[in-house]
This record gives sequence, C-alpha cells and structure tokens, in this order.
Amino acid sequence: MKILLLGSGGREHALADALSRENTPVEIVAAPGNPGIADLGRLVSIDASDPRTVAALAEQEQVDLVVVGPEAPLANGVVDYLQQRRIPAFGPTMGAATVETSKADTKALMLAAGIPTAHAETHRVASEAKAAVRARFGAPVVIKASGLAAGKGVIVCQTEGEAFDAIDRILDDRVFGEAGAECLVESFMTGEELSLFAITDGHDVMPMIGAQDHKRLLDGDDGPNTGGMGAYTPVSLSTPALVDDVTERVFLPTLHALRKRGTPFTGLLYAGLMLTPDGPKVVEFNCRFGDPETQAILPMLTSSLLEPMLAVARGARIGSMPPFTWRAGASVTTVVASSGYPDAPQTGFGIELPSFGDDIRVYHAGTRRDASGTLRTSGGRVFAVTALADTFGAAQQASREAASRIGFDGAIHRRDIGWREAARVG
Repeated sequence: MKILLLGSGGREHALADALSRENTPVEIVAAPGNPGIADLGRLVSIDASDPRTVAALAEQEQVDLVVVGPEAPLANGVVDYLQQRRIPAFGPTMGAATVETSKADTKALMLAAGIPTAHAETHRVASEAKAAVRARFGAPVVIKASGLAAGKGVIVCQTEGEAFDAIDRILDDRVFGEAGAECLVESFMTGEELSLFAITDGHDVMPMIGAQDHKRLLDGDDGPNTGGMGAYTPVSLSTPALVDDVTERVFLPTLHALRKRGTPFTGLLYAGLMLTPDGPKVVEFNCRFGDPETQAILPMLTSSLLEPMLAVARGARIGSMPPFTWRAGASVTTVVASSGYPDAPQTGFGIELPSFGDDIRVYHAGTRRDASGTLRTSGGRVFAVTALADTFGAAQQASREAASRIGFDGAIHRRDIGWREAARVG
C-alpha cells in the first residue's frame, strides 16, 4: 500500500508513525515531510497546496491513497482535483472544508440546524463589531477571525477594552491577513474544552478517544494563544455517554446540514467542544486532524487507522466497521517550542536530540537538516514529545522530563500539560 502524505508538521509525523504500524505493509511518500518522517518513508519537495502538482506526484508515484494533513491544501481544493482524477484522497472537498475556513458560515449553519453552540454575530466593520460588544455581549467575550489563522485567530477578552483592541487588530490591522476580513463576536462560554475527532463518510461516524489541548503559551494557561502547547488523552470527562451525545447532537446533524447544503463532508471532522453546565457546545470545527492532539491520540490506537481512511477515500460507507480500540493507560504530549513563539520564533539553532525508550515518541514539527546533515530548528513549534504510561500521572511526568532533555538555544515548553486532569485523578 503506497500512501502520499501531505504536510510537514508534528501531526503528519504522528500520522506517518501510525500508518507505518499497520498490519498491512505501507510505503509512505511525504510531501514535503520533515526529518522525522524521513525515517519512516521518502520525502518529495513540492508545494502540497497546489492541486495540479499534488495530482501529478500521486500519478507519477502510482499511490493507492493520498492523506491530507494540514488545512491549506483542503482550502485550496486539492481533494476536489484528486477526485476528478479518480485518485483516492482522505479529506473534505473545498466546499465542505468551509467548516474550518469560514467560521462565519459555519456558525450560521450550526444555528440554523439547532446544533448547540454559543450565540455570535459576524462583522466586517470595526465600529459595528465594537457596538455589538457594548450593547449585546459585554465581557468576557470571544473575538474570532473568521478564516484560517493557524490556530491563533481566537481571542478570549476579559474586558470590553481587550475586545475593542482584538477587533482593531483583526479587522483594521489585519494581523491574520485575509482571515480577518470578517470577525465573529461570540458569547463567552464557561466550562472545560474537549477535542473530539471522528472519521466520517458523510453519513456515519467513527469517533476517536477525546483529548484536551492547551492553547496558552505558559503554565497555568497564561500568556498568548498559540497553535497548541500540548495535549493529553484520555480525558476523564469524556465518557462514552458524552461521546454518544456529541455524536447524536453535533456530528450527525452537522453532516446532515452539510449534505443538505450540497457540500457533503468526508474525512476527519474535528469538533472543538466546551463542556458547559448546559452540556457540550461547539466552539469550532476543524476539517482535519488537530495538532497537537493527534500526537497524543494516535499512539494510543490499537486498531487500524488505514482501513476506515481508505474506505472513506474510496467512497465506501463505514457504518458497519467496528469502533476504534485503544490501549489502556494515558498519553501526554508536551510541545517544545522556539524562543519568541508564537509571534516571532527564533530559528536555525542546532538540536541535541537524545535517544528515548519505546514509550516516548518524539514527533518533529519544525526541524530541518542543513547541508552538513545537522538537525536545526525551522519553526515555532519544534517537537511534540509524547509519553505513554499506565497512569496519567506517570505519562505526564515522563513527557515533561523527556521534553526537558531536548536541547537547543531558547527551547521552551510547558510543565503542566494536563493540569486539570491531574487535579481530578491525583
């Protein structure tokens, strides 16, 4: 089975790792990939967001499946073009990917379909957005860039002044580029967040184990928002009954609404949830595997990932497939980032990467090899360090200690990933 994997981050390294552990022998071609993925397959340097380039590579390599990791190729219609060329691809079409690429459209879809979510308004003019905050929302309030912002376009504001500043930055200063052509003013929800992934054929869903991401840069959920500084699974609040509830009240009606709209969704649907006192509500959807949750979730998987992905890519139904199975214990992922992340990460530093045992997985996220073969930092998030253990506490400690052993100038990481779970389970 030859697979073309698009992307270059920690999520894609985790996908490559999971696929390489399938019972079916797998050959991985990654575009463009990273030095970690290079240990599992072959790298090809192309623009993974260009549909024609991707299709040409898929045909040249005669691949059996294309797996799209990041959101940009999906937003650019890579899957649409591959489908036209009759190349099996796992991921939604451009029209279906708007569940992530347009928060405004998706909010309207959810409200119309009765899917539990926070009240919100969409605005393109800063003065009107500020008037909405002042008259109808107050503070705390959430301000969101509607488009793709690399996981950083959501700003939780504790005061009206913070909200006004966020609105100015998004709509007037365009700190998120065209992703900030419009913004959402959204009611603040209280509770704990949960990330729940589900593979779907557009009708049926196969939910995965729940995970919790940590967006803030610093311990105690302090500092600026990032793409994610770590994650853990399982989450004790994510009971089978809660997953069933989310399936019935979120996943299935969302898929129905997307089919009705003429943009059926197939691939990986990621529901970012808030577990409020009134039950789970959708914070946002993503149209692909989340990062860094994927790095925590997939090492726990004991059943096949390839089988449902391939079935969906080939247009088959998955309703009769057995559910995913998971190893016992826990998984904790700590992100090791560059100094200056998320605003101005410093890169180019040599990396000292020690060896670890089988229960530690080090996923490359922002690394490259220079002309001499030296491993160097090349992005804000450099590694995702996942520890597997029989208990949450042991996994948390092992992940933290392993992250501290990775050396490069300015390396930073949080030391409290899973702190809420630690308070619950001791």
